[in-house]
Amino acid sequence: MHRLQAPSPASPDPFDPVTVPPVSSPTDYVLGTHDPEADRLRVQHELWIDEASRAWDAIGVAAGAHVIDLGCGPGLVTEALAERVGPTGRAVGIELSPAFAAQARSRCARFGSAAAIEELDLMAAHLPNDLHRQFDAAWIRWLLMFLPDPGRVLSLAHEALHPGGLIAIHEYVNYPTYGLLDGSPRIAEFVQYAMASFGKGGGDANIARRLPALLAMHGFDLVQVRPIARVARPNDSLWHWPAGFVRTYAPRLVELGFADHAWLEATLAELTAAERDPSSVLMCPTLLELVARRR
Repeated sequence: MHRLQAPSPASPDPFDPVTVPPVSSPTDYVLGTHDPEADRLRVQHELWIDEASRAWDAIGVAAGAHVIDLGCGPGLVTEALAERVGPTGRAVGIELSPAFAAQARSRCARFGSAAAIEELDLMAAHLPNDLHRQFDAAWIRWLLMFLPDPGRVLSLAHEALHPGGLIAIHEYVNYPTYGLLDGSPRIAEFVQYAMASFGKGGGDANIARRLPALLAMHGFDLVQVRPIARVARPNDSLWHWPAGFVRTYAPRLVELGFADHAWLEATLAELTAAERDPSSVLMCPTLLELVARRR
């Protein structure tokens, strides 16, 4: 591996491949909370709202419902949930990062007491007593894959829900499906490095494989399971989600020591070449949607 070089100057482009994000604090999550990541999450929210809404329908998130969003990030989903449940319902987001929690509070302030954000480390703290058995539904997406003890979060979700309450989870089941269908080697390496970076902190990129058993262990009965597989072409709006993750996270992999700047340049050049080829197909990592009922 080549010796790491100093990062290039920042660019106003939120997906600029040479903008290396600052080192995260212990209260950041592994992907960081820098501006390019916040912008990527906004794009992600817009591109995945249809699948999220389908899951919310399955767990009864409607007017008057009380719903908890575990790992709410900058509050995009909590805001959407608050809009769904309306003034007679309640949406509560739980977030580790102070930076994202502040963004979420600002985003949800317009709902008054119908929405709230709790800053909490789900691996180290218990839910406040006033959140026990207060919710009809719980939502988790792309959270458990980063955690050393995902069962603890499921236990906290169990505490938060009424008996009979429903939880919906979106997590990856086959992360290595992520990549260009032509097998482009640098993108394939990116996927392997990303998986290794999640695992370094005790995470599991394919956590959905373990979730049916973990749900049963933590007081839930599985209701339904559905795979979600999506592919994108260069002219599709969806392309910006898997491609955008390469652009924002490849520099972070350099920062974390998994690769060097020569690899970064080669990886981003490979992605740019694919974007210029109308025959390119970029597959997203395969998800599972799991719906379960609290016993």
